[in-house]
Order: sequence, then structure tokens, then C-alpha cells
Amino acid sequence: MEQSSISGVQRPVLATVFIGLTVGLLDGAAAVISSFLRSGVTPDKVFRYISSALLGKDAYSGDGGIIALGVFLHFVVAYIWGAIFFTAYPRVRLLQQNRWLVGCAYGLFVWLMMNFVVLRFTRTPQLKFSWEGAVVGWGIHMLCVGLPIVLITHYWYRRP
Repeated sequence: MEQSSISGVQRPVLATVFIGLTVGLLDGAAAVISSFLRSGVTPDKVFRYISSALLGKDAYSGDGGIIALGVFLHFVVAYIWGAIFFTAYPRVRLLQQNRWLVGCAYGLFVWLMMNFVVLRFTRTPQLKFSWEGAVVGWGIHMLCVGLPIVLITHYWYRRP
């Protein structure tokens, strides 16, 4: 009887999909909870905001499909950041050092890139900068983006 095994190509794809799903769920939940607790923003508005990256102001007047688009885009972005780190990990020794420090640093890096680079090239309305929002965003990205990406990546590269 033959044993089925995951090929060398499938393994990284499965790992990055798992990372994207995990980070998408954690970061999405944190964004929804944080937005509601800090400003009373409902979950649909969080994902409409994400949809506005492509649709601009039209995202705020559409139906449930707009919300689904926001959820989809959120997971795509989570997957991309996970895939970038997963690909760089075996090539950059610094990324293989202290997982906790690297995870926090990568989370902060993702927050900085999203807020000061990526969002500038979208149709998303620019939010007014606040230190409170920045600190909350840093914490969320360290705990729900950077650390899970680094810890899962480390685990997958250590598997036999």
C-alpha cells in the first residue's frame, strides 16, 4: 500500500494558505473588536472600508457583496504578507533568530507598510492619524499578524 505524501511544491502552498487563513481570522477579529470598542464601528463598516480600497466611496452604499469583497481582500492581503515572510525566511538568517522579537518587528513592519505605503495607492479614504490608533494598530499587528506568521513559518520549516 502506497503512502500519500505532500510534494515539495504543495507543502509551501499549504503552509502559506494556512498562514493566510490564520492571520486573516486573527487580524480581522481584532480589527472588528477594536473598531467597535474604540469607536462603535460595526463589522460591516470595517469590511466596507477594506472594499473601498478598490471601490472608493461606492463601497459604503453597496449590498452584502461589498462586505464579502472586503473580507476576501482582507484574506488576500493576509496571505500576501504571510507568503512574503515564508519565502524570505530560509534566505535571510536574521528572520530565523528570536521568533518573538522577529514576530513583533514583522508585525510593526506590516503596519507601517500598509499605513504609509500600500493604502496611499488605493481609493480608501485617508484616516486622520492618531497616536492611540497607531499604538492599538501596532499591538494588533504584532500579536495577530507578525507573531502568527513567524511562529507558523518556523514550525513549517522545522517539520520533517
